[in-house]
Amino acid sequence: MNTLNKIALIAAALVTTGAAFAAEPVEKTRAEVIAELQAARDSGEVATLSAEQAGVGALNNGLTAPTSAQIAARKAAEKAAVAKKGGATDAVNAAK
Repeated sequence: MNTLNKIALIAAALVTTGAAFAAEPVEKTRAEVIAELQAARDSGEVATLSAEQAGVGALNNGLTAPTSAQIAARKAAEKAAVAKKGGATDAVNAAK
């Protein structure tokens, strides 16, 4: 019976401790949160955080690296864009 009392006492202590930490009051309305978000956007704070996180996402860890097919498709698209731009420039120069 002594062991059962200890287990019950420990369980009760853990439950009440968790409830005490979870009971932090949140007194912000949706409008206040939206206003804070807009203020952070206006101050550039959100853009700064996004830029920092984009740098982390750009790291090549082997798991998110582009496949060879994706690299080939990107290079082909870049070549097509350069050819199209160059072709348009040549047409303009020929018209002069």
